Amino acid sequence: MVKARNYSHTLRKKSKEDICLVCGEDLYYKADISQRIGLIDSHNEITGWICPFCDTEFGNQDEIVYIYGRNSVKGNT
Repeated sequence: MVKARNYSHTLRKKSKEDICLVCGEDLYYKADISQRIGLIDSHNEITGWICPFCDTEFGNQDEIVYIYGRNSVKGNT
């Protein structure tokens, strides 16, 4: 008897489930991983995130905090 195989671990097509509100780029990377850049304060609390494509800073509730733009001067990670 041949056992049926489970292919749920195979790579899926990229979905449009995690869209940046400003530039519209897809931030989806994997099922449990995003391309969002996390912001952490001095108490190791997550305070928001940055879109890696348009450099817009968002708060925890996806509200826009600041739009930096590509020509702004800031540190790199």
